[in-house]
Amino acid sequence: MIENEPNRVRAAREACGMSQVELAEAANLSRQSVGAIEAGRATPAVDVALRLARALDCRVEDLFAVPTGELRIEAEPASAVPAGRVALAHVGGRWVAYPLTGEAMRLAADAIVARAPGRRGPVEVELVRPRVEAQGNLVVMGCAAALGVLADRLSIRAAGAGRCVWLPRSSTQALAALAAEHTHVAGVHLVDGRTGEANVPDVRKHTGAALVLITLARWEAGLLLAPGNPRKVRGAGDLGRRGLRLVAREAGSGARRLLERELQRAGLPATLADAAPVRASGHLEVAQAIASGAGEVGVATRDAALAFGLEFVPLAEERYDLAIPRALLADPRVLRFLDAMTSAAFRRELSSLGYDVRGCGDRVAELAAA
Repeated sequence: MIENEPNRVRAAREACGMSQVELAEAANLSRQSVGAIEAGRATPAVDVALRLARALDCRVEDLFAVPTGELRIEAEPASAVPAGRVALAHVGGRWVAYPLTGEAMRLAADAIVARAPGRRGPVEVELVRPRVEAQGNLVVMGCAAALGVLADRLSIRAAGAGRCVWLPRSSTQALAALAAEHTHVAGVHLVDGRTGEANVPDVRKHTGAALVLITLARWEAGLLLAPGNPRKVRGAGDLGRRGLRLVAREAGSGARRLLERELQRAGLPATLADAAPVRASGHLEVAQAIASGAGEVGVATRDAALAFGLEFVPLAEERYDLAIPRALLADPRVLRFLDAMTSAAFRRELSSLGYDVRGCGDRVAELAAA
């Protein structure tokens, strides 16, 4: 880029032989907006920059170079951030950094930690992806493996518009992150033990913002067992057998709550879950523990059983909802997410995994700010 040139939009347009009017029409903008961007009088939003790049058949970073001083940004850590790689998202008007450790190791980084924070305070990171793409990221937290499928589908469709980052978390962990503005979307499946109502009471308890609950799907949760069910477990009443290696989810997860409820119904102490010799932090991790022989039985979803070829004894049908701040419903990132979620292709894929998708996309509750 030539010194003092605000961007390369004009150069790219002229190289394509386009007038400002033609570029404006191709990018669905006004000619005045194109002129202001070319002159540096206006900074385009993420979606506008993407439309310009598509119209000019180039990458966003080819049009809008990042000044050297802006390669480093400060972000609020969503959790303890060790030296290493992080994903980034713009949430609540600020940058948030997510360490790519554990299961998240599979994700490509948006930035590398340049200076770790002290006990409190922001972390300084150096971008390794275009800032405009990182700003388009959508973070979704929840324990449903279907969210990973949806994130992959959405990231493929986004084509440079930022990606969907799925971070597996329990329902209460996801709601806590939503309350702290560390995620855009929180997945939840928590049945109130007193009223039997799904999700709404817990969402009210953990968050105070104006939210909507939109259903992803309904699923079956139950007992996962080794192929052939060698221990002949038929229901929760068998979980008190001596020597049975139970895999338990963490406190605050919907699966743990279901396990404790079923133990009490069977006349067994809920403390059996606390004494479980094997712990897991997600439905797929429960299934993996049983498939590997580390445990013999645990509560998870039918799709987790299918993924590892395990036996499944159903215990309950649950509604899995997505809690989304009402203020984000018009956000292009959320609109793309909901559009992909309700697409026929994704619904067919969910059905093949054992989900009931008849309510997919239904707005089941609207909660006012506390």
